[in-house]
Amino acid sequence: MRRPLPFLAALLALVGPASGARAESPPATSTPPAGAALSLAALPDEDHLAALLWEQSAEFAAVRARIAATRADLIRAHVLPNPTLDVSMNTIPIGATNPPGLRRWAEVPNYAFGLSELVELGKRGPRQDSARAALAASALDAQATLRARTYDVMDKAADVAATELRLAQLQELADDAAKLTELQRVRQRHGDAAGLDVDRSVLEEESLQTSLGEEHARLSDALLACAQTAGMPCQPFGGRTAAAAFLEARLARAPSAADIESRPDLRSLSAQEDSARAALTLARRHWVPDPTVRAGYVRDQFVIAGNQLNSLFVGLSIPLPFFDHGQADAHAASAAMEAARVSREKLAAQSARDASTLASQLAALRERRERLRNQTLPMAAGVVQRLDAAVRAGGAALQDLLLARRTYGELLLHAADLDQGAFHVSTGLDRAHSAGPRAPESLTEPRS
Repeated sequence: MRRPLPFLAALLALVGPASGARAESPPATSTPPAGAALSLAALPDEDHLAALLWEQSAEFAAVRARIAATRADLIRAHVLPNPTLDVSMNTIPIGATNPPGLRRWAEVPNYAFGLSELVELGKRGPRQDSARAALAASALDAQATLRARTYDVMDKAADVAATELRLAQLQELADDAAKLTELQRVRQRHGDAAGLDVDRSVLEEESLQTSLGEEHARLSDALLACAQTAGMPCQPFGGRTAAAAFLEARLARAPSAADIESRPDLRSLSAQEDSARAALTLARRHWVPDPTVRAGYVRDQFVIAGNQLNSLFVGLSIPLPFFDHGQADAHAASAAMEAARVSREKLAAQSARDASTLASQLAALRERRERLRNQTLPMAAGVVQRLDAAVRAGGAALQDLLLARRTYGELLLHAADLDQGAFHVSTGLDRAHSAGPRAPESLTEPRS
């Protein structure tokens, strides 16, 4: 359907091929309650939409759990090792006592009570630094995912808006075609029109009705995709005005010029590199043995042998890291640090290239969109109006009117496609830069 005819091709040459469209969210509205549908006509701004997705999307329940687990690792890194309590009963006699006649349980055994504590040397600081950076990376990963999902929902909303615009335009064309068909039938009954003209009008009306059915199917698919992305049902805009306003709002904004380096996914990679660097320091310090200090009390009842009845003891044990001195952990940390560094450099370079390309595409789309709306569409509408008046007066052929109306319809649909594509290019440019919704408070400053 919607195949351009010669007159259409000439008009399309003025605007060029469709590529994209741009749009922004309407003013912020109250957050819908849990379980409510997302009304696209009252779509919140980016900040409120991100907060809504963070609280209600099932996807982020697991993300919050991962952040909690990473925060638990940081808490654990600040906790001292638990001391060990040693209790023992020693010198338990077997057989006859020496000297004979001693009370076996009251005058021979000794009882020892001691505490042991591991003392880590040079390891707690790097372990805490690694856990702190890992928590920051986890929070930034969640922020990057939330940012991407927010833009995904906006793109799906733009698809719904463009489809509703096409539906409204096709419906108007179908209504006009039905009126023209009825007019031709009346004229045929009065002998002013041939049966062939009636058939042509009927076929044009049927063609438009078929296109309407296809657009209704596209709208259903677009709403389903929106619901799957947002994690809640999406309600359509409900009319051309709200849909057009949504698409127009983003095109009215100046292109984003935010710093690429501030993107949460790039900052996450930097935090991952810092975490791996601290883990490497920790692994290298495994060469330093961690002593275990012991202290305790002994009550020795074997005083007949000259033993001290009450005494204290202290001790120190030192492991010898001859075999395992952290070489495996150092290898893993080095690989993780290098991977994070390389990934960040390549992703930043790719983002800079994408931003440059998308900015050029958006500028071209804005220019074609302005030309289409200010020149081509008014010209096509004027042609249709004049031919319609001429056909009704019997001064022009029906075929010319049908061709002009079909061309005008194609241009209207092309305008909706152009707005939709420009919206996607605009959000793509924001994705490439660091623009985006403000992160929820729980993600901005992870607590230790």
